[in-house]
Amino acid sequence: GLKQELFHRHKEAQQCCRPHNLPLLKAAQQREMEAVEQRIREEQRMMDEKIVLELDQKVIDQQSTLEKAGVSGFYITTNPQELTLQMNLLELIRKLQQKESEAEKAFS
Repeated sequence: GLKQELFHRHKEAQQCCRPHNLPLLKAAQQREMEAVEQRIREEQRMMDEKIVLELDQKVIDQQSTLEKAGVSGFYITTNPQELTLQMNLLELIRKLQQKESEAEKAFS
């Protein structure tokens, strides 16, 4: 939205500009557009970092909850190998639960 608004403002300015000033105006507009694009990239990077931190906190919360529940193999860690192991354990638990649910439906 910000880029489109800037584009429209630039277009209007170019239409009102005298021909001999057009190269200067276009150069200034190019610098302004580059600054806006840089700002957008920076804001996006900051948003991505915020999301990653929130996801990391969710993982820690999940590890803590499962550890408190006494589920084997779960404790707070940031070790990538241990995280992969915990994810595989969760997937195994999910599949076992799904098979158990299907078996209960078959006997009902």
